[in-house]
Amino acid sequence: MKRLMRTMLVAISVGLLGACALPKGGPSTAEVVESGRTEALLVPITQWQGNVADPAASALVPEIFTATRTADFQTLRSGDILNVTISEAAGNGSFPQTIMAPVTVENVEIADDGAVTLPFAGRVQASGLTVAELTTNIRRQLVRQLFRPEIYVTRTGSTSRSVTVTGDVASGGALELTPQTSNLSAVVGSAGLVREEGAEYVVEVHRDGATAEIGLDALYSNPSYNIALMPGDVISLRRDSRFYIIMGAVGEAARVPLPRDGYMLMDALGNARGLEDATADPTGVFVFRRAASVANDAGQDVIYRMDMSEPSNIFAATSFPLVPGDIVYVSFAPFNQTQKVLRAISGVSSLASSATRIR
Repeated sequence: MKRLMRTMLVAISVGLLGACALPKGGPSTAEVVESGRTEALLVPITQWQGNVADPAASALVPEIFTATRTADFQTLRSGDILNVTISEAAGNGSFPQTIMAPVTVENVEIADDGAVTLPFAGRVQASGLTVAELTTNIRRQLVRQLFRPEIYVTRTGSTSRSVTVTGDVASGGALELTPQTSNLSAVVGSAGLVREEGAEYVVEVHRDGATAEIGLDALYSNPSYNIALMPGDVISLRRDSRFYIIMGAVGEAARVPLPRDGYMLMDALGNARGLEDATADPTGVFVFRRAASVANDAGQDVIYRMDMSEPSNIFAATSFPLVPGDIVYVSFAPFNQTQKVLRAISGVSSLASSATRIR
């Protein structure tokens, strides 16, 4: 019986001592380095030279948007809504008073031909004029009918000076541009973002077939991205689909939204609560990047290696930007696998000790 027990214990020990049979959380540093020789291009992080084909830019803004000045709110145009008040001075005997009280015509819309129709004055051209110029023209047409006519014109709104806001907003739809809400940040603020905690958001502006794409945080932190809007623009607010993955011997593995404001490798490691002291191999911090995001003649996938035991690598990680789809992997230290073996042997030894007490 004892011989059979000893034979079984030896067999179990031999099986457990095979490290390859033990579960692993991912490839070791040596295995990643080896794959970098055969399957991908292995590049030390200190040799990275900014050759990112699709950079993690805060914004992509075509020239059509940057060349646009603030919309002209001084000049009237078709679709503008006016209130016009007409009054007349008291007659002096020679010129009887035609209207006893001021006449106010509300919600007069400038027609497609650029004209408005008013009592006493008839059709008056308005498009292309300022409010003051239109006031003068109306008065000229009324001097033959009214004694010393007084005209007051105000623009109260417009059906043609609006933009459309869609996406994750509280108040979507058409939004009229005004001198106070003629730029992107003002319109986004008026629409009200429905924000999910931890998510990154991007603002898109569509105009004449062109699209500007701006990270929401960048919009409010960089005035140059606060572009002037034009009537007919379509603004879309949505969750940013860009992400990176961090895994391996880190404090918290996750699929993480990728910010657009210069997010570096060291930021990712910090947000993952750093390397696991008990399991991580500091010489094996890797960034796996697909060939589509890297400019190299061979068109190869690239593995960037960071050795955190070298101070120069730590400095390099603070200026190494992540791009969408990157995988940050921290390998497990070799002794971590050895510890698994030792724990297994310890379990077997305990079992053997218990067995020897069985008689």
